[in-house]
Amino acid sequence: MKTFNKHVKWRKDKNWIFICDCKRLIDFKLPLIQEQFMKKLDGGVEEKTLTKEEKMVFDDFKKMKMLSNLKIARLTEKHFKEAIRILDNELGIKRVRNAKFLHDKFKEFPQFFMGIFHDKELVGLICGFPRDDYLLMSEIAIDSRFHGRGYGENLVREFEKKAYKYKKIHAGAEDNAIGFYKQVGYKPFLLIQVLKKDYKPSDYSNFNIKKVLEVNNQIIIEAKAKEVNKNVLEKYRKTHPFAHFQFIFVKELNKKN
Repeated sequence: MKTFNKHVKWRKDKNWIFICDCKRLIDFKLPLIQEQFMKKLDGGVEEKTLTKEEKMVFDDFKKMKMLSNLKIARLTEKHFKEAIRILDNELGIKRVRNAKFLHDKFKEFPQFFMGIFHDKELVGLICGFPRDDYLLMSEIAIDSRFHGRGYGENLVREFEKKAYKYKKIHAGAEDNAIGFYKQVGYKPFLLIQVLKKDYKPSDYSNFNIKKVLEVNNQIIIEAKAKEVNKNVLEKYRKTHPFAHFQFIFVKELNKKN
């Protein structure tokens, strides 16, 4: 695939798209009608899939040396440390699953650990592992320099291709990732976790509960999600301070995935 060099930025105005190669101080503009192609190129395109009109613009970018290679490939041990650095920078060092845990899963299920490479630089990753009757998409992160290009969605689609043996994929969304999972077509349910000693069924009678499980000393509740946004979670956390609330996003898979 080909995409823009890391130093190329673009923005749209009323009637034009303004493009800047910020490293070489090259500026020019295109008609606004090219916006969809620019978004496509941002996320990476195969040259053979372009229309005749898109190919003309693409060739101009190529002649101006404004394009880079983009590929998604399985992570190797060589790249694992850099992958953890990206996770730490983008998701924080206090993640639920630490580097050692992920490394153990990487050794056990390497097919579910993939990176996206801008030229030869690792700029994002996705990883996961099997859990009960589903495949967990445990972490996904893109280097902040490349946010908004569609790399995350590309990684999700490649992850789904590896999941053909499973009936569904689950992904636990951080608050700021709710919109992303909705955008890529995953369906949410509300997960509520509370210690058994703090659990009173009457406190959750207003929730549309689908399932209640007891695991060790914890009660786990799955409920239908009426509204799906960060504000809803913040409201629940205030009214139920002893419980943990999170949206879990699910994609049902068929034999074609």
